[in-house]
Amino acid sequence: MPNSNTGSESENLSRIKDILFGEDLQSIEQKLESFKIENSSTHETLKVEMEGRLKKIEQALEDEAKKVDEVQEKSTQVQKDINNQKDINKEIKQEIVNITLEVKNENEKIEVNLNEKIDEIVKKLASLESSLNQTIDSLKEEHENKVNEITDSKVSKVEMADILIDLGEKLK
Repeated sequence: MPNSNTGSESENLSRIKDILFGEDLQSIEQKLESFKIENSSTHETLKVEMEGRLKKIEQALEDEAKKVDEVQEKSTQVQKDINNQKDINKEIKQEIVNITLEVKNENEKIEVNLNEKIDEIVKKLASLESSLNQTIDSLKEEHENKVNEITDSKVSKVEMADILIDLGEKLK
């Protein structure tokens, strides 16, 4: 017997909600669903943008790596040519040493620069992720507060519409 009482109470509660909030509850659910869709498209847009930026960075890294490889290959070839020649004077040897040092210095500079850029991008990504999470959390909290406020105060349909319009404008 207690189970049938609980079942009828649940049905009664469901009927009361349907009578009081019927169309408004559906409207709220639709707006919540549209919010989810808008949020996922924004997330997808940011994801695509970040992937594009990362691809550009990867391409720049590849280009710089090719340049370094070319410089190293040229340096190696110059060293082989000089070693094969018997009549090498001191000025040419010093020039090769200087070129090699420049290549090493440039290589170190590029490596430092790349590491700095990667660190900067990682920080920006973390900041963006944190910002997005905070925004989503605050919107969820605000939405939950509004729903609780509506439920607790039995707001009229006009007031409910105004609140939902206000929430919709904030979501934009």
